[in-house]
Amino acid sequence: MIKKFLSWLVFVLTCFQTVNSQTVVNQGKPIAEIFTDFHFYFNDTTKRTGFDLNRAHIGYNFLPGGNFSSTIIINVGTPEDLAVGSKPKRYAFFREASIAYTEDKLTISFGITNTRIFDFQQKFWGKRYLGPEFQALYGYGTVADLGVVIDYRISEILKVDLSVLNGEGYTNIQVDNSLKTAFGITITTPDKLAIRLYGDIMKPGNVWQSTLIAFAGFKNDLISFGAEASYKSNLDLTEGHHAWGISATGSFYLNEKSEIFGRYDYAASVHVPGEVLHWDYIKDGSYLIGGIQHTLSSNLNMALNWRGTFPYDPDKHHTDAIYLNALFSF
Repeated sequence: MIKKFLSWLVFVLTCFQTVNSQTVVNQGKPIAEIFTDFHFYFNDTTKRTGFDLNRAHIGYNFLPGGNFSSTIIINVGTPEDLAVGSKPKRYAFFREASIAYTEDKLTISFGITNTRIFDFQQKFWGKRYLGPEFQALYGYGTVADLGVVIDYRISEILKVDLSVLNGEGYTNIQVDNSLKTAFGITITTPDKLAIRLYGDIMKPGNVWQSTLIAFAGFKNDLISFGAEASYKSNLDLTEGHHAWGISATGSFYLNEKSEIFGRYDYAASVHVPGEVLHWDYIKDGSYLIGGIQHTLSSNLNMALNWRGTFPYDPDKHHTDAIYLNALFSF
């Protein structure tokens, strides 16, 4: 694994030296990010209380000058899109391995790169270390994939993006000849209002799948609030098995380093004719997070929070947990 990584690293550097012949010294910056927590579950019949390491990113962002750059990130953790049949343990895998071309208002990224399904919402919320976004949590899409992503800023307030991806996620190989095509529009106004519209479509296994997401948010020096609605057709590649949901996040800033925050998710699947319950009732339900975050330094954030799940499944009971999360990055 390490030998392959080093070989790939040498190859990328060689390409940059060839393309940017005027560059004398390659420049860049290291990337490191750690998500860890301690969690305590009340009435913990599943034995889930304990410490956890959710993410350990290490990589490098190459900035050789000119229009080209490259990013390589290796993650040691449990992938969000773990392949079916894989054991839930820690793996070392490429989280990103991309080459980017930037020219004025245009950016083109190629390789294992960030998708745009919830990239904007993730940055708006700013607390990924607490847990995955709604779409990742309920199987609507993945944070990264193999393919090409084009971003173009039309004006100061309007930006569009187009993606053509494998659609298999960043830990799985391409298993068919289907591709995912995605398009998004982002509007950010001078009065701190943000609007994001996104849609994608693909046909894996001869079943059409589409995703639609609408997000709106407002953020200033005192408060932050964002809400989105998501819809996914044929979620499990079965005709008629559609799913939808809403997610809302909010923060009240006590000062420059502390804030009170909250998040609410509601996930639902449609009722299929002939069935008593919704087709995916086992995963349907509500999810709540509430707590306080403090920034200890520019590299370290910590958050004490309560979490509750309220499943739709009548055979499941709601859960309550206390988490102490920590984020270290540079």
